[in-house]
Amino acid sequence: MPGNYEVRHPGVRVWCGNESGWSSSLLVWISRWSPEVIRIETPTVFHRTVWTVDQAAHLRDVLTSAVQTGGESW
Repeated sequence: MPGNYEVRHPGVRVWCGNESGWSSSLLVWISRWSPEVIRIETPTVFHRTVWTVDQAAHLRDVLTSAVQTGGESW
């Protein structure tokens, strides 16, 4: 069962790795001014992110919370 994450600004940071082997993260958040848009800030445009199964499950849970929260009134 997915956790209940507070994805409204400032959002939730989800850790991953990148091609160079460094630790990175994504930031998933929803702005009060555009609650129908889920924003995902990526660590870099030059490297692909890599995910362990646990990290991918965490990202899935955060995105599920964002989808459920999206469009709600503040």
